[in-house]
Amino acid sequence: MSRGLLALVLVAACGRGSAPPPGSEILDRSRALADKMCACTDRACGTPLRTDWDALTKQIGGVSFTPEQVDALAREDQKFFACMSKLDH
Repeated sequence: MSRGLLALVLVAACGRGSAPPPGSEILDRSRALADKMCACTDRACGTPLRTDWDALTKQIGGVSFTPEQVDALAREDQKFFACMSKLDH
């Protein structure tokens, strides 16, 4: 998991914030973005998805996650960046 996403997930897991969106919504969006990144075949496709990913990670603060959702977010983060790194080759 990228350090930024991991830090935000850990802060969010502490339950900060008064009315955060459900963790499942963030997880669903992260899965969709990871799937889209893995479908890309060139950097032109992946670059805007990276921007979307960065915006999503900024929304994590204050969201409460279950331990299972934290694990799932870590997997999606790894998947996203593994697929993105293949675009560089």
